[in-house]
Amino acid sequence: MAGDRNVSIGRDAVGNVITTGDHNVVEAHVTATKREARVADPATVDVIKELAAIRALLTSLESEHAKKIDRALDDAGEEAGKKTAGSKDELGKALDRALTYAKSASAFAATAAKLGPHLQNVVAWLGDKWTALLTHLV
Repeated sequence: MAGDRNVSIGRDAVGNVITTGDHNVVEAHVTATKREARVADPATVDVIKELAAIRALLTSLESEHAKKIDRALDDAGEEAGKKTAGSKDELGKALDRALTYAKSASAFAATAAKLGPHLQNVVAWLGDKWTALLTHLV
């Protein structure tokens, strides 16, 4: 549509070049570095231990959402002890909630590096469906 200069991005736009306007000439060089992530064998992950480490890191953050983070982590811990088919999905949802609230804390960026290995292990345990949880670290 002529004259439409709106750009709408539903989520993250990383490594993109977005240009609007008439008769633009753009030269862009976007390079991405591949981060090698150590993927744990799901059978070796002690998910309760990993969640305890995640809890220690997230509850140390000063956040206006501290109670919500704590409740979401309680939910994740409860699901970790269950052996039902849906418990992994419920754990993933609860962890996603906790991380979403925690990201608003000013010190989250500094905590993200420490959080990474624990979150990667939990994601390995949860399965490929939950790799999106790692985007909280970016």
